[in-house]
Amino acid sequence: MPDVVVVGAGVMGASVALELQRAGWSTVVLDKGDAVGGGSTSASSAVVRFGFSTEPGVVAAWESKHRWEAWADHLGLPEGGTGAGPLARFHRTGMLFLEPAGFPRGLFLGLLDDVGVPYELFDAPGLAERFPSLDLGRFWPPHRPDDEAFFDGPDGALDGWFTPDAGFVDDPQLAARNLMDAAVRQGTEVRLRTPVVGVAVTGDRVAGVEIADGSRLDAPVVVNAAGPWSSGLNRLAGVEADMAVTTRPLRQEVHTAGAPAGFGFGDGGTVLGDLDLGYYCVPRPDGTILAGGVEADCDPLEWVDNPDEVSPLPTAELFEAQVWRMARRVPGLAVPHRPTGLADVYDVTPDWLPIYDRTSLDGFYVAVGTSGNQFKNAPLVGQAMAELIGACESGHDHDTDPVRVDCHLIGRSLDLGAFSRNRTGSVTSGTVLG
Repeated sequence: MPDVVVVGAGVMGASVALELQRAGWSTVVLDKGDAVGGGSTSASSAVVRFGFSTEPGVVAAWESKHRWEAWADHLGLPEGGTGAGPLARFHRTGMLFLEPAGFPRGLFLGLLDDVGVPYELFDAPGLAERFPSLDLGRFWPPHRPDDEAFFDGPDGALDGWFTPDAGFVDDPQLAARNLMDAAVRQGTEVRLRTPVVGVAVTGDRVAGVEIADGSRLDAPVVVNAAGPWSSGLNRLAGVEADMAVTTRPLRQEVHTAGAPAGFGFGDGGTVLGDLDLGYYCVPRPDGTILAGGVEADCDPLEWVDNPDEVSPLPTAELFEAQVWRMARRVPGLAVPHRPTGLADVYDVTPDWLPIYDRTSLDGFYVAVGTSGNQFKNAPLVGQAMAELIGACESGHDHDTDPVRVDCHLIGRSLDLGAFSRNRTGSVTSGTVLG
């Protein structure tokens, strides 16, 4: 019998398994899919950025960036990762943030100052000089292309701010496989094509999980890292009703277009968070730009009941809404004649912050609600969950005295109380920015 069962073999489940195994907990990972990282992890834009509206959000992202930069070391490999096969890579492109009207810049920049994240401020002329391939007109508020106002000209010019250390991870699924391979080297067992259909309970404590083939895997600790399927697993465990913050699956699309000269990968391109027009984009090494949404008011949220029923194909409506907006900002963009990209599902909380916590069922823990913004923090989340589980299983009352995690690469600690299932009144940006 293992010490822990982790449900979910995405980037979060893999990181949790690695750190639990390192801490001495024998771990089995179960996933209904065919491949490690083959679910929503594989569809992540994998942006590493620091513009969060809470101090714990900035701390987690800044610490995690340093871990991505030392990826082979984080995985416990020799320098350079020799002999481990291909490794995911962090690309430092920087991120330019273009603000909407009334954006609380002081809150975001104050947190960057506090944590020690470098940034540069640009006025309109400086921004035009630094990024000549962009149309830096102010178009706020965002509109969809079927709205006549979409084609209105700009009203003034934008300024913005730039974090030079931001970037993206080039292969999110490979990153999950890297973590899981490291966990397996430590002794973790992975069972794919193994759907969990029930949670076994003895008294007030979890006792294991029930599998679709009729078998049961006993364990005194279970970790829910099931991504978009996590709310269903919480209901099976009977813990959702006792959570002040819960999660819901949300369908999302990302799209691709050809990068123009001057804004391609390694050619002046940067991760761009454009709240003025309502999208973000990432320059990719293959010469394309990846575009996604930032929950603009004009874009309805598409909640789903069953993540398994979501089509992976992009729609013309969202393709036009996101890529055409990007084309207004990047005039040389090579816009395809038909939708290109993919659709998948976020696991979203009302305040867009994750839940990394214990639950009302002893031994049942959650790393859920990652809301499309937590891939970047995966290297730290594994440590956070391992330390949380170790503390709670030793009798620590995390609900009244939250565990703090050492972020040793930046000399800070992370208060896990910020990610509690019991949090109330959390004030965030109210979008994927967190």
